[in-house]
Amino acid sequence: MNPRVKKIISVKPFVITALWSDNQMRVIDFGIFLAEYFQKKDTVFFKILQPETFSKAKSDGRTIYWENLTEMLDYDGKPIPAPLDFDPDVLFELSQPV
Repeated sequence: MNPRVKKIISVKPFVITALWSDNQMRVIDFGIFLAEYFQKKDTVFFKILQPETFSKAKSDGRTIYWENLTEMLDYDGKPIPAPLDFDPDVLFELSQPV
């Protein structure tokens, strides 16, 4: 198992610098690994590739997420807002040490 995102240090357009649980500082360039979604307006990834939305990235001590960007069904089958997050192992593999 790879380290987890301890906290976000900085957020710039499509690039996040984060402190990981192993105390490494690493940079994740979402613009590179989500590049194919810049033109796909009907996808949830297009939403985070908007600078205003991207700047609202958060960490829960495990990964990086954006609140209320997608939906899930509650127990009654009603759609409710849900966060968009990424597997921290994937983020670690896609990141580079600072």
